[in-house]
Amino acid sequence: MLKGSPLHGVLQGRGRDGADGQRRLRIGESRGWSLTQIAAFPTTTTEFQLRMRQLLGAELPPRVGQAVTVGPHVLLKTAPEVFWVITRTGEDIAPALQSAVAPEIGSITALSHSRTCIWIEGPPAREVLATAVTLDLHPDFFRPAFFALTAVHHTPLLIHRTGENRYELYVTRTFAVWTWDWLADAALRFGYEVLVPD
Repeated sequence: MLKGSPLHGVLQGRGRDGADGQRRLRIGESRGWSLTQIAAFPTTTTEFQLRMRQLLGAELPPRVGQAVTVGPHVLLKTAPEVFWVITRTGEDIAPALQSAVAPEIGSITALSHSRTCIWIEGPPAREVLATAVTLDLHPDFFRPAFFALTAVHHTPLLIHRTGENRYELYVTRTFAVWTWDWLADAALRFGYEVLVPD
């Protein structure tokens, strides 16, 4: 079930009670998704966006920081002319994107194998993240469907707020266990359950 996950060992834990004996948070690994990075060249932006609109059925996000959901895809603009396409069904759309975009128009890079997605959910989730993330996570600013590229102790990660009290953290597989350990340690005073993916 967890074969291939860098979090195989830590996901066997059952969580911990907080200082008041409760478990106010849930932490787990998101699975069954794929991640593809797509990028245009400065001189091919118009043609690139046309190809993506035909394939994905929507315009690419115009600015960094807000995710757009289109069917099973979540589109994130992570840098000028650079986007992530997260597909929730787990379908690998990289081959279709590569067929639609010639190398002289843009680049398509499959990233699923290089990232792990850890999520945290519960009313204290924002407070937990704020212990080490140098972002303004106030709900008036960092609203649901917003994301940001940041770092925790020099470990890069992308934080995507996917619900009122839910955040998904995309981190390189190399630092997945370290990120999990940091998150679990920061969540300890509130208590947390570990949810094992199917």
